Amino acid sequence: MILDDLQKISGLDTDDMFGTMFSWPSLIETIINSSIEIKTNVSVGKFHLSYTKPISSILICGMGGSAVSGDYIATYFAKTLSQPILVQRNYSLPKFVSTNTLVIAISYSGNTEETLAGIRKAVQVECPLVCIGSGGKVEDFCVKNRIPFFKIPSGNQPRASFPLLLFPILKILGAMSIAKLDENVIQEVIRNLKTMRELIRPQTPTSENQAKQIAERLFNHIPIIWSPYYCVANRFKCQINENSKQLAIAEELPEFNHNHIVGFQKLIKENPHIVVIFRFPSEHANVSLRFEISKEIVEPKVEILEIQIQSGDLLSQLVTATYIGDYISIYLALLNNQNPNTVDSIDFLKEQMEKRGKTQSSLMSELDKLSSSE
Repeated sequence: MILDDLQKISGLDTDDMFGTMFSWPSLIETIINSSIEIKTNVSVGKFHLSYTKPISSILICGMGGSAVSGDYIATYFAKTLSQPILVQRNYSLPKFVSTNTLVIAISYSGNTEETLAGIRKAVQVECPLVCIGSGGKVEDFCVKNRIPFFKIPSGNQPRASFPLLLFPILKILGAMSIAKLDENVIQEVIRNLKTMRELIRPQTPTSENQAKQIAERLFNHIPIIWSPYYCVANRFKCQINENSKQLAIAEELPEFNHNHIVGFQKLIKENPHIVVIFRFPSEHANVSLRFEISKEIVEPKVEILEIQIQSGDLLSQLVTATYIGDYISIYLALLNNQNPNTVDSIDFLKEQMEKRGKTQSSLMSELDKLSSSE
C-alpha cells in the first residue's frame, strides 16, 4: 500500500513537505518567541506613515497561501474586533483605505508582484504598513525605508508554512495594541497539533490514520468541501489543487443553501463527486440543522464523509482542521503519483509574466522611485 510505503513517500515528497508539516508546533513557537518593532513614524520619500493614529480598519494583502492566513484572521476576530478586516488579492487597494487603515502585506518569498503593487499603493495613501516575508524585494524595500518587517524562516513551500504566515499577523496586532495575543490559546493550538500529528503522520499505518483513509476515499473523485468557515474549505481546496494536482470545490454554509445545493438536482448517481464536510463544535445550531438537511438532499447522489473537529478555542479549531486537510492533500498527491511540492503551472505563469510584461521588475522600479521622491 503506497501510503504506508515510507520509501515510496520519500521518493515523491522530495522536498520533505511532510517534515515541514510535522514541524508546525515548533514553527508556531518560533513565531511566538519572535518580536517586531513598530515605529512611531516612517518616511518613504515624500510620503509619511504614522503608526500612532487610531486604526479604523485592517487590510491584509497577499496571494495564495499568504492571503489564506488573512482569511483565518478575519474569521477568528469577526466577533471580537470592532475594526473590519478585509483580505485583498489583487494589484490594487480598495478605495476606503486611509491613513487609519493598517495594511499588512504578506509575501513568503518577498517577490509576489501583486503584493508589491499593494505595498506601493499603501505608501502612496500613507497607510501604516507592516510587511511579512522571508526576504526578497519586500525585505529590501522595508529595510531601506525602515518599514516594520516581520522576517520569517525561508526554505519551505509557502503553503506548507501556514503557521509562519498566520501567527505573525497575531503578533503584529498585539504589538499595535489592536488584539491581545492569548498565550493559553497558543499553547492549546500547539498541544492539539502535537497530538494530531502522531495520529496522521506517514509512520502511522492507514488502518489507524484518518488522513490516509480520507485520502483514499477522495482518490479519483472531485471533492466538494463544505464548512461553516469558508477559510477552512477554501484552504483545503487550494491544497488539493496545488499538492494533489486535481480540482476541488469549496462551499460555505449557510450560504450554499441558497444556491449550490440546487446544483445536485440534475446530478446523475454515477458521478465523480464526493462531499467532504468539516464539522465544528462552534458552528451555529441552525448551521448544524442545515448540514443534516443538506446531507439528506444530496445523499442519494454522492458519497458523504465528515471530519469532526475537537472542541477548544476557535483558533485551535481552525488550525486543527487545516492541519488535517493539509495532510490529506499530501496523501492524495501520493495516490495521484504526484510530487506535492511542485507547482509547474504556477512557475510557468510567473516566468511568462516577467518575460512578457516585466511586471515584477517594473513594480520594484516604481517602489524605488517612491523612496527617492521629494
